[in-house]
Amino acid sequence: MGLRSTALSAARLLWLALRIVLAFCWVLLGSLCRAFMRDYTLRRNAVPKEQLLLPLLAARMSDLPYQVDTADQIEASLRTLLADAKLLVYNAQQLMQTHSNWFLCEGRLGAGSELGLFLCFRGTMSPTDAIADVLIRPEAGPNGVMVHGGFLRTVREDHTLHEALQTHVRADKYPLFYVMGHSLGGALSQTIAGAGFLPAYDGRLTIISLGGPLAFYGAPAPDLLDRATASARVLSIVNAHDVVPRLLGSPLTFSRRLLALLTATNNHRQQREREALLDTLELYQGLPGYELLFVFQGAAYRVPPARRRLVLHLAEALHPRLVADHLSYVAAVEAAAGATPWAPVVPS
Repeated sequence: MGLRSTALSAARLLWLALRIVLAFCWVLLGSLCRAFMRDYTLRRNAVPKEQLLLPLLAARMSDLPYQVDTADQIEASLRTLLADAKLLVYNAQQLMQTHSNWFLCEGRLGAGSELGLFLCFRGTMSPTDAIADVLIRPEAGPNGVMVHGGFLRTVREDHTLHEALQTHVRADKYPLFYVMGHSLGGALSQTIAGAGFLPAYDGRLTIISLGGPLAFYGAPAPDLLDRATASARVLSIVNAHDVVPRLLGSPLTFSRRLLALLTATNNHRQQREREALLDTLELYQGLPGYELLFVFQGAAYRVPPARRRLVLHLAEALHPRLVADHLSYVAAVEAAAGATPWAPVVPS
């Protein structure tokens, strides 16, 4: 009996393993089909190098808080990126505090251009940031829009940020306002505008997320957004196989198959509860009308809304570079823009 029981158990495990392998192969086949359709579709939507100056600036500015850690170093580096650059506020992150690392500055995209205000959030780099990432239960922002709970808490509890915005966000002085960030910072850039934390602003708002996950649980209703956010240009940049921007709002077909195989039960309530997590992850969306820019193999492509699933599918991150691509936005955008490599200035 013992030998027979062992053989049956081994057979069940082999059958389970075979089903998992078959499910994985099915996912890979779907990924190959999407890759073919993506390459065919996007090559007609290549972005000229001269139109990548703003994404290039955003990538470099968003990388600054990772590379330097003092206000003097931030300001010295900003002078190499902006004309008439001036650091207004630098908010370093203290261990286990709920606020993020960010800086607020002014400057011009080029000599003679209009003066702009720039708010830049750092991405995940501390235990506090990691905690914010995993608090996925949605909550309502001040304007009623449902937002990822961890992103919402990070912005809501940052009183220094709110004071700085109330002081400096003025359309009469800054007709241009840019909010940007990488990874978690990209999600916070969406959250601070879409959840209703920005002061009234009559200028032109631009929101840029580099490798940031989608932040809103369901599509934000346009009538809940303030005028500046509703008319803002929102740009989401995804680098090749980066896994992070695909974690929220992506189809989770393989995850559902795997969950069904590994946790099979006759208890329908337990099954529903386990699937509810995947339902939550899939329902996240971006701000209405956002643009998706896909950086791949030294070029950048605009992704039409009807083709986003060809790029924003979790299976597209099943690649050895799923993490490396998340950490290399500056190099990727520089290559797409044909720009000379840049590095922050670290004063001696």
